[in-house]
Amino acid sequence: MRVRSGPRRERSHASTSPNRVQRRQWAHNAVDLLVFLIGMGIFLYPLIASYVNYRESSSHVDSYDAIVAGLTPQQKQKMWEDAKQYDRELGIPSLRDPFKYKTVAPPLNRYYKMLNVDGKGMMAYIDIPKISVKVPLYHSTSDQVLTNATGHIPTTHLPTDNRTVHSVVTGHTGEVGHIIFDNLTQMRVGDVFQMRVLDHHMSYRVDQIKIILPNEVDSLQPVDGVNYVTLLTCYPYGINSHRLIVRGRYIGDNIPSSQPTGAPRWMLWVLLALFVLSAVGLWQVSKKRREYRAGPAVAVEGSPVHDRAGEADGAGDADGADGGSDQALPRNSGDSGDFPSPGPALPRDSPG
Repeated sequence: MRVRSGPRRERSHASTSPNRVQRRQWAHNAVDLLVFLIGMGIFLYPLIASYVNYRESSSHVDSYDAIVAGLTPQQKQKMWEDAKQYDRELGIPSLRDPFKYKTVAPPLNRYYKMLNVDGKGMMAYIDIPKISVKVPLYHSTSDQVLTNATGHIPTTHLPTDNRTVHSVVTGHTGEVGHIIFDNLTQMRVGDVFQMRVLDHHMSYRVDQIKIILPNEVDSLQPVDGVNYVTLLTCYPYGINSHRLIVRGRYIGDNIPSSQPTGAPRWMLWVLLALFVLSAVGLWQVSKKRREYRAGPAVAVEGSPVHDRAGEADGAGDADGADGGSDQALPRNSGDSGDFPSPGPALPRDSPG
């Protein structure tokens, strides 16, 4: 008795039809593309977040300029003179660890009232075009301040044009989503930056760049007859065992700052190489997956051909044994010249 396997073969063909295979391939490619885009998004997130936060800092700076523009000349003059008097009374403070002071003495007891232009502690802002930084400067170095901006160390002078002044400004390196002083390592001796206080655009030329231990504060002390602003951040990146200081000497108002020189050429090549490697890796993975999925489909599509050949041979043998029958299926090899003679029939359990 012969078992008819026609319906089974139809289901096998239907399950691997070209349209269905193509739809599956499109779905897998879409998943691969989605995974690639998610990976690129994770990779680019710090840059995108930094750009957004830079725009936010710029909005704070614009607000500061707007508030200053709304003050009367008398108000600005009084705030400026009060800050200069504060610096004269401060004199040459004795600094140990400027980040761990516990008590304050006159004139520090009125520190937070000095240059508080917006009522929220923003005393000025720093403009460093060389490293594309324009960031607000707030009173103190609290965590809340340093998360989004730079902080002024309270035991140092306020940024004014007095003869003997040394203001110390600190900012984070490596703060997630922010680029504050991350690129301070690109500053060089001779570069010019500005400290903008009220309507004074004070310019400073870098004259010293040093790496110090946290308790080495001699470089932060004022020098008689010299006006300094020092930018301070943790060093090296991610370890923070030392401090990088970039000291600028006051050279007058409205002197143009050093302009950016652009990203280092090697950084552009590294980013391009990473992108190319990611794209090649995605293509290779997709190719391997396509080959893996295509293999079983070809085998299934080819198997019915062998089944029919084997069935025809088996039918011929059975009919020959019965003395012939007009119900026997014709041999596949005789239907067309496209296929060679299949030869002896394969057993039913053989992988055709």
